[in-house]
Order: sequence, then structure tokens, then C-alpha cells
Amino acid sequence: MPRHTTDVFVLLVLALLVGLLVARIRGGTLDALGRVRVRLPWLAAGIVAALLVAAVVQDLRTAGWIAATVLAAALSAANRRIPGLFLMFVGLALNAVVIGANDGRMPVSTAAVSSAGLDQSHTTDSGHVAAGSDTRLRPLGDVIPFPFWVAPAVLSVGDVLIASGVGLFAALAPVRASRTLRARRAQRYRRRQRRLDATPDDLDDQGGPGERDDPGAAPGAPRRRAVAALPAGNGAAAPTEAGAGVTTTAQRGTMTAGADDEPGRRSRHGEEEA
Repeated sequence: MPRHTTDVFVLLVLALLVGLLVARIRGGTLDALGRVRVRLPWLAAGIVAALLVAAVVQDLRTAGWIAATVLAAALSAANRRIPGLFLMFVGLALNAVVIGANDGRMPVSTAAVSSAGLDQSHTTDSGHVAAGSDTRLRPLGDVIPFPFWVAPAVLSVGDVLIASGVGLFAALAPVRASRTLRARRAQRYRRRQRRLDATPDDLDDQGGPGERDDPGAAPGAPRRRAVAALPAGNGAAAPTEAGAGVTTTAQRGTMTAGADDEPGRRSRHGEEEA
């Protein structure tokens, strides 16, 4: 595999890790990233396969980049709401254009190779050609030095855009997915609360028969059992129905007895007086 392909792979992995770190700081999770819905996911597999063919087979280099660009355009159009895909498409398109314009090879700047700390043999491998006066679209070639200590490389504008798209996807997609999951959970909780608050007044499954909600009570307060109205009195508790009858009879007997005793007393007093 050409060195340029390996360098770009290292760059993509680095962009992915940095993006995931940013997403984790902002509250995103890998579980939420796994829930991101991608339409036509087989297009992504086709892009990877086309790039592998372009890296391995010299005669199919231009055709492989063009195929990858077309598939990336279709994937980006089908998933317009997913961040980063459009940048990946633009990067692939720029690389395909410059490679196709230079007979299937990526032009590389010798000055950029020296700045990145690479050997000049990087300009003569199977996938590159040293940029010169006859190079077409030279600014779109490998002209950006990347002196990364693990895998130094010389990148093109298209490589930078592809890596930026990968990093943007890793940084934003988990955060958006996490927020969507939290919003859905909150919505389900609110619906459940509304169902509990909307319980009918005559539903006695929990409190028994005869219960009614107090209109003046706070929402969610326990329902009170309805109590029969008591008769108005003179400040004393009303007796039971049976007790009321007995007590009334006794009172009447006492009153009658008292009334009967008084004439007798008067009669005895009259006789004594006589």
C-alpha cells in the first residue's frame, strides 16, 4: 500500500479520536453514537472499497477515486442532517480531480516533503509524482506539510477536508444523539405524568368507593374519602340514629315524670294546708 494512503489513514484515526474526545467533553456517549441512523450505509462500504482499489491498482487509481466521489455524493445527499459527510464528499472530489488531471498520480511538493521531515523518495513512489511546472492543479496536490511525530505526511486540501469531516462527525453526532435520547425520555416521562393526572374521579381502584378529588387540592395530592353531611346542632356532636331515639325517649320520660310530680306535690301541699 502506498505511503500516502497509510499517512491519510493515520490522519483519519487521529481526527476520529480528537472528535470523540470533544464529544465526550460535551456530554456525548459512544452508545448514542451507535444509535445514529445512517441511510444507505452500504455506500460507506463502497467508498472504502473504491479507495482501496485506487491505492492498490495503479491503472484503476483515477477510476477508484471517481467512484469513491460519486458514492460519497450519494451518501451525503441521503444523510444531509449528519454533520461532516459533505466535507468528506468535497475532499474526495478534490482529490479525484487532481489525480485524474495528472494521469492517476497525486502531485507532491518537494519543499513540503522536506518541511514534514520525509525522505524525497516519497515523491517517486507509485502513487505520487514530483510537482513541477507542467503539473496541473498544483495547489490541490500534496502541498501541506504535516510533521506529526507518529506518522509525518504531506497532505492535500482534499485530505484536510476529509479528515475535518471525520472529526466533525465524531464531535457532533454523539452530542446530538445524546440530546435526542434525553429529550425523548423526558417526553415519555411527561406523557406518563399526564396519564396519571388525568385519572377519572369515579375510578376507585386505589382508594375504594365513594372517593372524590378535592378541587382545591394541589395536583398529585392523595384523594379524600367523601363524608356524609352531619345535621346542624348546638355545638354538641350528633348522636347516632339509634342512640338518638333512645335518648329522646328517655328525655321525654324524664320530662313527663317531672310534669306529673309537680301536681302531686301541689295536692299534698294543699292537703297539708287544709
